[in-house]
Amino acid sequence: MAKFVDLLINLNNKVRRHFKKALETLGDDYIIRSPVLAENGVAAIIIQGPNQAWLCLGHHIDAPEKSDLDLYHQFIMELAEHDFKAITYVAVIDQYDGTDDLFSVADDSAIRVDKADFLASPETFINAHMVVVTDEQHLWMKQQLFPEATIHRACTTRAVTVKDTSARLTPMFLDFDQEWAAKLDIFEHQRDFVATQDYTVRLLNGVAGSGKTLILINRALLYCQQYPDRQVLLLIHNKPVTRDVRLKIERYLGGVPSNLVIKTFHAYALKQWRQVPGYQQQQPIFNFDKLPLATQALFSVNSDLILKNKLTQQQLWAECEYINELLIADKDHYLAVERQGRGFALQSRQRKDIWSLYEKVMRSLKDCDGLCLPSLYIRKMALYQKFDVFVDQYDHILLDEVQFFAPAWLTLIKKSLVTNGQLFMCADPNQGFLKNRLSWKSVGLNVRGRTKKLRTSYRTTFSILKAANALLELMADDPEDFLRPDFDKMTQGSLPRVINSQSGQDESVRFLNELEACIKLKTVPMNQIMVLYSAAWKPWVLKDKIEQRCGLGIVFNFNDAREKTDHNDNQIKLVSMNSCTGMEAGITFVLGVGYLLLQYKNIELSEEEVQVKKQEIYRTLYVVMTRAGQQLVMFSTEPMPEEILPFVAVEGESG
Repeated sequence: MAKFVDLLINLNNKVRRHFKKALETLGDDYIIRSPVLAENGVAAIIIQGPNQAWLCLGHHIDAPEKSDLDLYHQFIMELAEHDFKAITYVAVIDQYDGTDDLFSVADDSAIRVDKADFLASPETFINAHMVVVTDEQHLWMKQQLFPEATIHRACTTRAVTVKDTSARLTPMFLDFDQEWAAKLDIFEHQRDFVATQDYTVRLLNGVAGSGKTLILINRALLYCQQYPDRQVLLLIHNKPVTRDVRLKIERYLGGVPSNLVIKTFHAYALKQWRQVPGYQQQQPIFNFDKLPLATQALFSVNSDLILKNKLTQQQLWAECEYINELLIADKDHYLAVERQGRGFALQSRQRKDIWSLYEKVMRSLKDCDGLCLPSLYIRKMALYQKFDVFVDQYDHILLDEVQFFAPAWLTLIKKSLVTNGQLFMCADPNQGFLKNRLSWKSVGLNVRGRTKKLRTSYRTTFSILKAANALLELMADDPEDFLRPDFDKMTQGSLPRVINSQSGQDESVRFLNELEACIKLKTVPMNQIMVLYSAAWKPWVLKDKIEQRCGLGIVFNFNDAREKTDHNDNQIKLVSMNSCTGMEAGITFVLGVGYLLLQYKNIELSEEEVQVKKQEIYRTLYVVMTRAGQQLVMFSTEPMPEEILPFVAVEGESG
């Protein structure tokens, strides 16, 4: 059956049903589109067939005059100016009187056809007039007629292998599934409202490198262009990707539309918080160490709670955050809640003690002038009945990396939608499914029948994705936890390299040698080199080491808000492992893998905690590895997991 990028948006409902049924008879190597932008409306329907064959198709009540096809004629003239073939226009007329013989050529390449005859045998009419074009014309036409599906080179590593000027002139486009997702539900008559909800919701699950962020960018820009009077919010999980996306839109995609807001979730939530009466002066605290001493004392290592329950400060603190993030209402709710994936079990008695601690912590914060936990103020807004009276509302909200969003976050986001608004979410379940292993249903989102899966990775190579995927194969029991990639069409590429070192100092020397050699080769733009680091490294120290060896101003630290200049083509990306989701580069170096692996080798962890921690570390490594486009080099002072060894090239010995 033919593939429809959209539901024939330029036809009225009755005609659309007839045409869709007729065009469905074509094979799956036919793609059916409607031009989105008015200036590209050369025909109501444009058919792209096998062997780069094209056809324009339009519906008319009466036989069209030449003036009715002005845009089509202009298009034909542009084709002629480029020495390209003319594309036939088939005018399907409700009641064609036969003034011209069927299939006779009218003005230019326009053909007149009776609607009843066409619907009776659409394949005959279409295949008789499809025009096969050259590669050059094929790409030119896609770029002219469907610019909303174009990918700017700076926004992807898909073909960044060498500095090849001629290759960079070849345009790239979203594939069918990506283009379909970017346009899904945007047009009014395609909106599919759920009976129990006053907004639409769509979920896009995709493997790393499948173009989820590209889809979000193209979708946001298209929506803003279609509806300039509506407000759009694009929420991204971390600051580096937010900066990167905003920079790409400003520099390469015509600028950020006035009705588009791009923020991290926490920046958005804080702005909303400031608009709720009575909360303007309160300052959220993101770090336990900055809490008031009276609050920190509740988590004392000598407290009865810790000694009696054999829990750590970090576990108790995380459990208080968990209660807020899950919007747990009271003690009974907490005693009954399923804590799957928390990493440590709690008996009923322990939960009662923790709930008592939670209440004390919340009371202590009430007495602190102007202080509030992020999880707490988000909880308050999510439960605030009159929230929508005071805060900004959006017609369309798009979420990137939604697998990391907590239930309270999603509740708050839903409250920020106008009635009949749209929620569009992108996730990679392989990176960790819905923070704390929850289901979509449990957070009040009905995505059944509204989920699209993208299994093809364009960012990276077969060798890199195969190695990264090996870390997750043992976690593939739950289909919501694991999305198996389609490896068939991927470029093979070279094996990821693992360079082992005896010490951190040795790792530093080996890394700088590798980076300097890479830079001297000058095979990729500098901004297609990325360095990821674990908590074992201080970013300012790392930046200083790189610049001392390779040149001042050569590094842009995406995690440092004090970096004043925009990242440019002559700067290496420096990003922490914990904030690299959504980032990408042709060549990626990863420092401090050994530090990461030690986290689940802690002898103080229980068996259950080890398994949960191991899964977290493996998912982090999967994220880190799949940031690389063509080459991946990892540095470690610890042996790599056995699962990955058959798929990497190991050099040296670890400590």
